[in-house]
Parts: sequence; structure tokens; C-alpha cells
Amino acid sequence: MKLIVKRYKDISDGTIGKFELIEGNEVVLKGYTLEPAGEDTTARGKDKRIPAGLYDVAWHTSPKFGKVLPLLHNKNVPKDRFILIHSGNYPKDTEGCILLGRKACDEGVLESKATLAEFLRLARGKELSVEIINKG
Repeated sequence: MKLIVKRYKDISDGTIGKFELIEGNEVVLKGYTLEPAGEDTTARGKDKRIPAGLYDVAWHTSPKFGKVLPLLHNKNVPKDRFILIHSGNYPKDTEGCILLGRKACDEGVLESKATLAEFLRLARGKELSVEIINKG
């Protein structure tokens, strides 16, 4: 299973993208993403987005969110940076992570809890990779 995120729009203090969750050759879920604004960085402890590229996913039990969530990592972004996919609507909710939503607007993403629930229903426990693509 693969999640593809295509970043396409900068908003005040955030970055909007479109996502597709693909299983086999079929798109099983579509929506929007919200990440922090600004330049990509591998530095820890910053509310900044991670670099475009390919990421592995570890299923992580988050004490903060009280559920198992996907944790992104690769050779440049270690697991202990705690880049999660979770719910939230506005840039202040990102904390460096990726938020999912059904719709997007100039303030963030909408219907995030429902979109995350559907994403987790389809993907939880499965082998998952994430590809993040910056707009051309």
C-alpha cells in the first residue's frame, strides 16, 4: 500500500497537498493534506515539513493521540523525529506532521477526523510507504 502526497499550495503558515492512498493499482482513498509552511528540513524539534521523498512507515502507538498512527521515517528523517499522520484542521495543529482532510481551503483542511478514520480503517497494520512530491 502506498500513500502519495503532492504538495501544491502554500497558505498562511501551512502547505496544502492532495493525497491518494493506493492499494495494488487502485486508488482507495483521496483527499487533502496539511503540513507546516516553509522550507523542508531534517532538523528535529521544529514545526517544519519534512523533505520530499520516499518514507517507510512504522505503526506507532501515540500517547498524545491515544491510538496507533503511521510514523514516517527514512535514512534522513529518523523515527525519533516523530513525524505522524494524524487529524487536525489548521497549521497550528501540524507540529511538523501531516494532517489529512476530505476538503481544503485557504485556512487548512476540513473533515479531518473522518478522513483519518477512513485512512486508518484501510491502512492500519498493513505495509505502507509514503511518497511526498513537491509541486513542480
